[in-house]
Amino acid sequence: MTDVPRRRALLAAASGIAALAGCAGSETASNSYPSSNRPIDGYELEKARDERGGALVASGDELPSLSADERAFQRRSTRRVLVADEDLDELTFAGTRAGERLRTFLAATDFESSSAYLLAMPVRACREVRFRSVSVEPDELANDDLHPHADFCQAYRPADVDCDADETHTVGFAIRLPVAAERSTGSGSGMSGSCQGPEPPAVFNASAGADSGGDEA
Repeated sequence: MTDVPRRRALLAAASGIAALAGCAGSETASNSYPSSNRPIDGYELEKARDERGGALVASGDELPSLSADERAFQRRSTRRVLVADEDLDELTFAGTRAGERLRTFLAATDFESSSAYLLAMPVRACREVRFRSVSVEPDELANDDLHPHADFCQAYRPADVDCDADETHTVGFAIRLPVAAERSTGSGSGMSGSCQGPEPPAVFNASAGADSGGDEA
């Protein structure tokens, strides 16, 4: 794993902060971070949509079976922070284009200098989930503990999309963060019911763009 001074420098670069005078790992630089979350700009994003509505990822060796009971909606949801290859090895991905898309993206992560935040969630067939931003808690990261927070919003899909409002799809987002950590003991996410407002910054990863088929988010 990278040492703490290196991690602080990566965080400063990722959040667009000008370097402070002196060493990036000095006490002056460390104490300069506010306690609130720091937005991250230098992330990479992969997203996928499964129109069959199955679970995209789960801990352990098996994906949950989704019956028509009231818990099926929650069983599509996953939120995991990955800081080492072992974290990825503990996950099982759906054998679908959407599941493989997320797994391949995460497998390309260099955990010596990066980490990843994986989220999957259900969405109604005629709605889409849009990624807005991601941030981390600098004070926790300075202690080798990564606490990411991702924000999303929902919007109606274009009018020419053929969909059934009563059906449920599954969407997944894998976010590669340009900071490393030894562990993660917390994470968060937010969802707005409207995507009105300024568009978020364009993602770095060109593969996050739309392609044809049933895997759009």
